[in-house]
Amino acid sequence: MTRRRLPIWLGALALLALSVASGAARAEAPLRIASDQWCPFVCASDGGPPSGYLVELSAQALGLASLRVEPLLLPLNRAMLEAGNGALAAVYAPPRDRRLLRSVSLGQSQACFYTLPASRWRYTGIAALGRIGFGVIDEYGYDDGPMDAYLQGQHGVHSGVEFNKGEQAGLANVRKLLSGRYPAALEHAAVMQELLRQHGWQGQLRLAGCLEHGLALTLGFAADNPATPAWLASFNAGVLTMRRSGALAALQRRYAIAPLGGR
Repeated sequence: MTRRRLPIWLGALALLALSVASGAARAEAPLRIASDQWCPFVCASDGGPPSGYLVELSAQALGLASLRVEPLLLPLNRAMLEAGNGALAAVYAPPRDRRLLRSVSLGQSQACFYTLPASRWRYTGIAALGRIGFGVIDEYGYDDGPMDAYLQGQHGVHSGVEFNKGEQAGLANVRKLLSGRYPAALEHAAVMQELLRQHGWQGQLRLAGCLEHGLALTLGFAADNPATPAWLASFNAGVLTMRRSGALAALQRRYAIAPLGGR
């Protein structure tokens, strides 16, 4: 028995259908966005997907353009590297970096210095840092200004600045301060309050002064991804819609996030 062949036009139609289905599947793939745990902005959820202010905001704003988000927890330096090579669509709350195109401001975070209660040192400006060692988180942005520039200059030199890395870098920074590894630590106030609350450390640290400028929170999209202009435009438009509807203000109130600040 000879096998009957499909008409050429019918085979072409089948190939077209497969191509359309494949393209639809690619279009529906979620945008992978990552950063390390930085609660209340990016929070671990007992083995589940991350939550937090930036995670919820990103999902809602992009969802208005029918784009889905897959939030991930990764060390910040690894997240920025993977965004640069195309493995991630974006990074939550990145510092300035040529590999990323940053969104409109999503709120503001204030970074402050903390010490043990017995300390009398107080941050009064960059000049005060020459007299004290302190811990920070590697590659974090703190003010998009003098402090970030100062920290950039401390890499690779013998100084009193210790750079913490990894998914739990913020927690490590606080633990080292509590154990006396260094006399001060720099952290964003909302993040520090959440760490102290989660671990029952309230009252064990002293606020020793805050930076002169706050840091505007953004989403950083992979600059070399050809889809980024459309994603970034959709995200910014979604944020504007949320701002006009009151949804953004409601989310900021729920997470106690300052609404102002440009980046």
